Amino acid sequence: MSETEQYDVAIIGAGPAGLAAAHQLHDAGKKVVIIEKYLWGGTCPNYGCDPKKILLGAVEAKEYADFLTGTGIDGKVTINWTDLMARKNQYTDGISQGTEQSLVTSGVDHLAGKATFIDEHTAVVSQDNQVAVHVTATDWIVAVGQRPAELTFPGVELTIDSEQFLSLPSLPDEVVIIGGGFVAIEFATIAAAAGANVTLLVHSDQLLRSFDDEMVDSLMDQLDDRGIHMYFDTEVTELKAVDDQFEATLSFGNTLTAGVVVRAVGRVGNHDTLALDQAQVQFRDEGILVDRYLRTSNAHIYAVGDVAYSPVPKITPVASYEAHHVVQEILGTSHPITYPAMPVVVYGTPKLAKVGVQTGTAAQNGYTVKDIDMTSWYTAYRQGEPASRIRVAIDQAGRLVGATVMSSHADELINYLTTAINQGLTQETVTQQLFAYPSVASDLSYFF
Repeated sequence: MSETEQYDVAIIGAGPAGLAAAHQLHDAGKKVVIIEKYLWGGTCPNYGCDPKKILLGAVEAKEYADFLTGTGIDGKVTINWTDLMARKNQYTDGISQGTEQSLVTSGVDHLAGKATFIDEHTAVVSQDNQVAVHVTATDWIVAVGQRPAELTFPGVELTIDSEQFLSLPSLPDEVVIIGGGFVAIEFATIAAAAGANVTLLVHSDQLLRSFDDEMVDSLMDQLDDRGIHMYFDTEVTELKAVDDQFEATLSFGNTLTAGVVVRAVGRVGNHDTLALDQAQVQFRDEGILVDRYLRTSNAHIYAVGDVAYSPVPKITPVASYEAHHVVQEILGTSHPITYPAMPVVVYGTPKLAKVGVQTGTAAQNGYTVKDIDMTSWYTAYRQGEPASRIRVAIDQAGRLVGATVMSSHADELINYLTTAINQGLTQETVTQQLFAYPSVASDLSYFF
């Protein structure tokens, strides 16, 4: 018979959200346990944002050199995939163990295994289908995140997902990526810069449907310039191994041969692994239903981050923000969650970022939209950047309320614009600030 452990708070999922909540609640005097069935630290540092950006760092260094070739830079820069992957592994290999050690050092109880609810307050934690312990808690936080979505066609088992792409020991000459969202574009630009011939297969008629159409068109021009081939309204109907390659049959009859086929068609929540019905928690395919306090239909179970069905971007900073809110709820400070403006970035080359009001539809809603080509501006010129563009939405009081940026500096610039939106800044208030010149920030007043 397995043992039973009683806690004030039990947390399922040891990603950034779950870990933040565990440490904060422990520091507040709560008896806490955090449960993880895979890698301590979660997706972002182990096989998501962090390793992806390590690969992107090399890509950006190569691009900067390429931009200035013939205007001060001589020679050709190439990416050594094996060495780059070794650098990435040097970072990721210690994440899980280091994260677990931080829990030990902090005195936070933690259990490795799969959690499955058996009633409204209790879950069993098992390893290799052997029950290790029953956990009962007054309050629960579900922060189990998402996993890559599957596809169904003959031979789909021959594809690889995002985690496997980020651990490829070598990069084939031909890479096919199925998808038209964030991950597909990010991987396409990385692989193309590293020397692969890349083809994107998009099942709809456009990329990045949540972004401003005009800015996406500009990004597509840049992807095309980088040698990335794109097929729209296209699906794979069959994939088979041929010698040491893979042959993909497309929905319009053509075939493509590649050394690897990457499945990057979005993500789905891991809530379907928890037996939530046993805990009286309502959910749908898109995630766990939560109210304005991030409570589920069971008032003592909360859901945060990617697994919560809420109308906010599924990104790491939002998950951590929600975790902090739930901690305050459990500690007795109860109020509906409110969100600041939240920047979202596609970490390709160039980057595409957005925040606030959708610039593609802002004019229809009474906002003034400014469309600015920044390619000739000093910030872009000094690095030889071939294309840089921003669209901003301004309200009737002259305040910035939305922006979409395409630039190698988009991730930096969008943070300044997010601050401007959250603080309700106008051109007058921005010009009263002093920024280092020349810098990305020093361009800020020109966007109003």
